[in-house]
Amino acid sequence: MSLYLARRFVHAILVLFVVSVLTFALVNLAPGGPAIMTTMETTVEQREAHRIRLGLDKPIHVRFGKWLLATFRGDFGRSFNDGRPVLEVLGERLPPTLLLGAATLLVSLAAGVPIGVFSATHRYSPYDHTVTLFSFFGVSVPAFWLAIMLILLFSVELRWLPSSGIATIGTPFSIMDRLQHMIMPVVVLATVTLPQLVRFTRSALLEVLSQDYVRTARAKGMREPRVLFRHALRNALIPVATVLGLLIPRLLGGAVITETIFGWPGMGQLAVTSAIGRDYPLIMGVTVIVAAVVIAANLAVDLAYGWLDPRIRYE
Repeated sequence: MSLYLARRFVHAILVLFVVSVLTFALVNLAPGGPAIMTTMETTVEQREAHRIRLGLDKPIHVRFGKWLLATFRGDFGRSFNDGRPVLEVLGERLPPTLLLGAATLLVSLAAGVPIGVFSATHRYSPYDHTVTLFSFFGVSVPAFWLAIMLILLFSVELRWLPSSGIATIGTPFSIMDRLQHMIMPVVVLATVTLPQLVRFTRSALLEVLSQDYVRTARAKGMREPRVLFRHALRNALIPVATVLGLLIPRLLGGAVITETIFGWPGMGQLAVTSAIGRDYPLIMGVTVIVAAVVIAANLAVDLAYGWLDPRIRYE
């Protein structure tokens, strides 16, 4: 296990390095510049002074080398637009995104796996066809359209839920208020993960139920719930775990649209504002942190294989 983790750590460092190189090159070679240098009131002399102050007058490879050395020391630099340390800004924005993502995964797993199991055990029934229809609907509907429709229905017409933000301004913190603000963003993000989990749980379980060891367990007189949950479902969850690892990047990508529409103060909204303002340090910080979260999540999924299937070893 230790050797496996060491190899994965080296791979993670290489992936983060490649992501950093590509992102730094793309954002620095693109036309334009930081918002602080592109206002109508800024003169040519002031723009040049800003370039020198921000270090943008140096060659791109020199700037990347300085950024890389500072990053190894735990310093991601300061935001071009407000001068705050990048790590301070990320520390404020990362927890809301992790909260939203964790809630979405929890809802998707809690609903997707049971629905997929019931659909597989009632194959070709009206319930199975209904689940398939709604799964295709969830995959096909654009997230931004669904978010706008939910706001129009539940915030504008019915006035049941708040339309944006993470909490009601001017009120003390309460769990109920936070949950009300989370409902619509979680529903929108769940359309990315829930249909996929339902479909893969169904197909994986159908394949496992046709295996010889399942038929043997039934022939020995074992009760159907025991056959289903002890023998079949655990093996069926292995491909589901793989799909879950692939859905995490899509979930974070969907957070960009969802957080922007609902005004959720997370990494997705920060990525949009920093990209519009061409805030290079913030863009690099968001990219590296999101990449690290995806790598860590995929490692957790890989380690879950050993728990789901004891035959898997990492030595």
